Amino acid sequence: MHRSRLFAREWAIAPRSVGAICPSSRRLSAQLAREVPAGHGAVIELGGGTGAVTQALLENGVSSGRLIVVERSAAFVRHLRVRFSDVPVMHADAAHLAYSLPLDLRVDAIVSCLPLRSLPRGEVEAIVGQWRHVLRPGGVVIQFSYDIRPNLGAADPGGDFTLLSSRIVWANLPPARIVTLQRQGQRST
Repeated sequence: MHRSRLFAREWAIAPRSVGAICPSSRRLSAQLAREVPAGHGAVIELGGGTGAVTQALLENGVSSGRLIVVERSAAFVRHLRVRFSDVPVMHADAAHLAYSLPLDLRVDAIVSCLPLRSLPRGEVEAIVGQWRHVLRPGGVVIQFSYDIRPNLGAADPGGDFTLLSSRIVWANLPPARIVTLQRQGQRST
């Protein structure tokens, strides 16, 4: 199935989970990818969708051995596994991320394509809690939102994360804000 039709079908089935009416633009995807720091630790992409951001991460130098894509939709998982056969694609829920990853995995970056502003507050809190659990101190979370106001609302992880940057990508439909946060302190147990 063509990516646009697949995206539209998944949006029609679960609009709050998909969060947008079309995939991320090349400009938004490229900007997200540029926020990922160089290194050897894992890069976790949450909400792979049809693979626009996955493609940008690979094009920006994140190796397929460093990247892990986490997706909740079975249809998107099947699509991503075919499109990116050398990238691990996990059929999992970001609210339970720590249970899906190896305990000793060093995670340098989380690229979140999840529509946190449209998800229930309890689910958002669980996802943000997983960021704390799996991301190494000094690692970054890169989150985008179609709500271009500067605050993160319920998705704001608070005191153990420091804001590194916040910018709007106007060349996307709709425009999106990218927020990059750095994890401080000790890894939770």
